[in-house]
Amino acid sequence: MRPILMATLLLSACSGRGEVRGNPACGIAALAGPNAVLAAFTVPQQTLSVPPTRLPERVVARLAAGPALPALVGRSDSGLVVGVEGALPAKSAPAFGVLVVQRGGAPQGVLLFEGTPIEAAPRLGLVSVGGTSIPLFGVEVDMAGIQDVRCPLFPDSIAK
Repeated sequence: MRPILMATLLLSACSGRGEVRGNPACGIAALAGPNAVLAAFTVPQQTLSVPPTRLPERVVARLAAGPALPALVGRSDSGLVVGVEGALPAKSAPAFGVLVVQRGGAPQGVLLFEGTPIEAAPRLGLVSVGGTSIPLFGVEVDMAGIQDVRCPLFPDSIAK
């Protein structure tokens, strides 16, 4: 990654909604956390094959290294449906979402990623974002390993 692009991503991640503004650790966490979530798909028994039985009505949806938005969660005959409320940055084009579940616990939020969806991952449902629907996958992780507590990936204040 080019140094100027990396610096731009870090600065924009540090100033995003729901983080401690100007904290370099938040910028690093905003990049490292989503990468750790994607890496969880390669760890045995961390990929979800079925949605959790208990789901909150609202969660936080975050564009990887970007803003966090509120989202509604529901079920349909074909699986989960997550509806993101609000607008993403103009040039963003998420291609898939990942439901992040605390290991042994509850769903924490949904990360939205651009790029090629995870191959061979079981599809849990759909995410409706910006007038389009994208596939939803899921992983179970230890949240302490993917976020800095001073700048959570899924701030509670946004889901309400």
